[in-house]
Amino acid sequence: MADSTGKNVCVTGAGGFVASWLVKLLLSKGYTVHGTVRQPGSQKYEHLLKLEKASENLKLFKADLLNYESIHSAIVGCSAVFHVACPVPETVVPNPEVEVIEPAVKGTLNVLEACLEAKVERVVFVSSVAAIIMNQNLPKDKVIDESYWTDKDFCRRTQNWYCFSKTEAEDQAMNFAKRTGLDVVTICPSLVLGPLLQSTTVNASSLILPKLLKGCDTVEDKTRWIVDVRDVVDAILLAYEKPEAQGRYQCNSHTLKTRDLVEKLKSIYPNYKYPAKFTEVDDYKRLSSEKLQMLGWKHRPLDETLIDSVESYKDAGLLQSE
Repeated sequence: MADSTGKNVCVTGAGGFVASWLVKLLLSKGYTVHGTVRQPGSQKYEHLLKLEKASENLKLFKADLLNYESIHSAIVGCSAVFHVACPVPETVVPNPEVEVIEPAVKGTLNVLEACLEAKVERVVFVSSVAAIIMNQNLPKDKVIDESYWTDKDFCRRTQNWYCFSKTEAEDQAMNFAKRTGLDVVTICPSLVLGPLLQSTTVNASSLILPKLLKGCDTVEDKTRWIVDVRDVVDAILLAYEKPEAQGRYQCNSHTLKTRDLVEKLKSIYPNYKYPAKFTEVDDYKRLSSEKLQMLGWKHRPLDETLIDSVESYKDAGLLQSE
């Protein structure tokens, strides 16, 4: 599949943070991209139309994950589908089955059914480490790789609907692949940071650094598993272009506690406020991306990710200069 450039490919949820960078990468590699969005013509997608080669090789399709026909029309004629679209809820949602789980799970199955009907070569499904690490029974003394799965019952009990929906959707995708023979590979990124391509809609992960830079009295000293958005999309493309890719791939670059992340930021940007106190949290897990690295994946230094992120937040008006 490495010589597949020039072919049509589809990216679902093309206006999102990760998907926008994926569209940019695919266009730069010579692919023609079908991007699914909710409302073509909306200002929130203008950044896509400004990408290099977009005028010739990017076509936006109005599509709803719960509407099979709209998804199918975007996928027909494509060699690969990158399923990136996913709802990201707040901590509490009034009706999780309808607002979170159904779009994630039924939406994924609609995409896979359309891919099967359209005879797509390979589907790359973007899941999350949320589908791996949310499990009380994970061993404390072992490196956690993609062989582990989140405990869905635990997610239900704790009403962690995001982790539940990502796990259920990926589980359903894997089962669909086994049942039908559709070639499905999944990528499970950790906390995705990096520069923004758009400022009209900002994803939840991109608000984490500005919150730390603006300061507050106390924050939890949680473990942060961080990966750069540009490295994530490299991994997604590798998962398509490498014929030997199979199964799931955990995608994480850097592991550090929030206190250490703040100290790192302070060394680069000393004049922001920053949190005053930290409360201890016992949540450390060491994640492995060895399987992905064996495909040829590499990641950039943390400093580069942090600097590029902060500078883009300033440009977007999310953060004042020091």
